[in-house]
Amino acid sequence: MNRRDLVRALGTAALLPPLSGLSPGRLAATGRRAHRRARSRDLQVLDPHQSETVATMAELIIPATDTPGARAAQVDRFIDLLLAEWATDDDRASFLAGLADVDARAHTAFGTDFLTATEAQRATLLTQLDTEAQERRTGKADAQPPFFQRMKFLTVYGYCTSEVGATAELHYQTIPGSYDACSELGRWRAGPGDY
Repeated sequence: MNRRDLVRALGTAALLPPLSGLSPGRLAATGRRAHRRARSRDLQVLDPHQSETVATMAELIIPATDTPGARAAQVDRFIDLLLAEWATDDDRASFLAGLADVDARAHTAFGTDFLTATEAQRATLLTQLDTEAQERRTGKADAQPPFFQRMKFLTVYGYCTSEVGATAELHYQTIPGSYDACSELGRWRAGPGDY
């Protein structure tokens, strides 16, 4: 699957209402702009524990292998920006409730929160959440998608529109090269064989 097909698929599955109406190109451009803004600001919605939980979950969804993973793409900061600037109050509250539920499930199953659980325990919990999300998708159509389905979408969207994801994983290259805005026209002069 190439980058355009991936972004098109993401666009049809956009799980934040303001993103769902965007064309694939605008969805990709919005993601790139969000990454630039996320790098230059502090967290606004997620507290440090929630941000680390999102980063850890995202890294389990897209782990570092021979290419960087979701943590290197700063998906947690990207998600924080989308929650702050794009999500409705209900969507934001639902996402935060989903994060709290992840910790509550970890406490019930393992006696600890998600972050201090072992790698195997985290994987078990995410597998359970994924199975539940898949079952809900095949059942009745709910107005609100399950938390883990939204988490996976935001992770993939954030990763694929990040510089790390686009260059290292998707091998995106700017063609024909760099863009030099406002170039001085007198810089290039035609020679005898240039026409």
